[in-house]
Amino acid sequence: MTEETIELQDFLKVINKYKWLIIFGALVCLISALIVTAYVEPIYEASLQLLVRHKQIVIGGGSSTAGDAYQAVLMSERLAKTFSQMIQNRSTAEKVVEKLGIPIPPIELIKKVKAEPIRDTQLIKVTVQDEDPAQAQLIANTIGAVFERIVNEIERDNRNPDSTQPLVSISVVDPALEPVSPVKPKPLLNAALALFVGLIASTGLAFLLSYLDMTIKEASEAEQLSGLVSLGYIPTIKKIKDQLIVQAEPQSFAAEAFRTLRTNIQYINFESSVKAMIVASPGTGEGKTLFSANIAAVMAGAGHKVLLVDCDLRRPRLHQIFGISNEAGIANILIGTSSTDKAIQETGIKDLDIVTSGPTPPNPVDLLESVRMEQFLEDVKQRYDFIIIDSPPISTVTDVLVLVAHTDGVIMLARHGETNRKAFINAKAALDKVNARILGFALNATKSTHTYGYYEYSHKTYGEGASAGRSKKVWAKALFTVLLIAGTVLALDAIVDIGVAKKIFSVFFAESLTSLRFRY
Repeated sequence: MTEETIELQDFLKVINKYKWLIIFGALVCLISALIVTAYVEPIYEASLQLLVRHKQIVIGGGSSTAGDAYQAVLMSERLAKTFSQMIQNRSTAEKVVEKLGIPIPPIELIKKVKAEPIRDTQLIKVTVQDEDPAQAQLIANTIGAVFERIVNEIERDNRNPDSTQPLVSISVVDPALEPVSPVKPKPLLNAALALFVGLIASTGLAFLLSYLDMTIKEASEAEQLSGLVSLGYIPTIKKIKDQLIVQAEPQSFAAEAFRTLRTNIQYINFESSVKAMIVASPGTGEGKTLFSANIAAVMAGAGHKVLLVDCDLRRPRLHQIFGISNEAGIANILIGTSSTDKAIQETGIKDLDIVTSGPTPPNPVDLLESVRMEQFLEDVKQRYDFIIIDSPPISTVTDVLVLVAHTDGVIMLARHGETNRKAFINAKAALDKVNARILGFALNATKSTHTYGYYEYSHKTYGEGASAGRSKKVWAKALFTVLLIAGTVLALDAIVDIGVAKKIFSVFFAESLTSLRFRY
């Protein structure tokens, strides 16, 4: 796989993770633009064209030549540029205001007027924008008449007394008409720009959040950070009262994920050198207790005799998962108040027994580091094929580090979207310092579709009901999007009481139906 392909996959993963944020951001911008467009005062534009003429000067009384005519045209074009600036100055605006008798300051009138020469011609295009279409037409035609008079006055004052015809003249060749429809706002263009800006902004925010997110979200991340082997993915497991997922729903995707992880462990342990395994995680709340219970159950389901031991003497939970007593456990064995046989309890699952934590001792580390702990493990290794040990978090206490000396390997657990990358690296470094054999890591609480080797499993795309599941998912997304748009519009309408739906329809659709087009 090329580097470009990997980068594209990373890009698409970020888009997929934050897709609802991106959609919401785009919709907010779009709806805001529609509301603003609906309440912006429409602007009308009227325009006229002026023709600039420059009379040829014939020297010596001879006839004019082609060169003289070309020079006259060039001079007319230059005059058109000069006159375009003069039309937009304060003096011209004052004369227009005076002629019209309208209460508009000259400086404000200048803002409404735009004059520019038409390239490679002797024409000047004058446009006037105003909220009133009739007034836009009136101002435009008045500018033409006023400026024609200004040019004539300038020409008369500077004309040669012997000349009977003006050297420079300007005239209206295309008078302004009253505009029928506004040029501003442009609903379709505004909506398209708002949608584009919203998509760009929300996508940028999504990548910023992804960049600032320092948690592990893919097995490839953990592999690159730690150099450990990925044993598999475990999807988010829904809570099932008094039952494990591999027992309650053996055909579920989660149960299949545990079976895949069991197979991967067996490949690593092909020499049968690993019997006692610790399940450890960098921090709290990463699901190692439930993980330990399910992996033990799935190993027992493969015909192995398995013992599950709760060595989290500070916050024990295994007895709650299996619904059994915690009066006697590993703590009692280590302090000598109970034998191993009395502490071992059946779980109700064939070939799976358990030793709970027992009463919470004041010195958990000392007990786990004791000779009795080593003797206990040596004893149960003779009776069971596998011993799965649930332990406290690595970053919280040193219990795991002292247990390493008595066990054969460690399975590290990271929780998707919660385990911090730095915490994961530090936990691995702590295990390395005590020469722990780390079998690999598993990524817990992931989404329900991941790749295992060459095969991809998905309970939503494989097996019975797959087509129905996909159809429901598509319809659910479509319905959610429609409800999101409608809800946002109605919420804004209720907040400001502006009747936005009616206004949007009148601005966005009524005009297009009557004129059959939008002007850009």
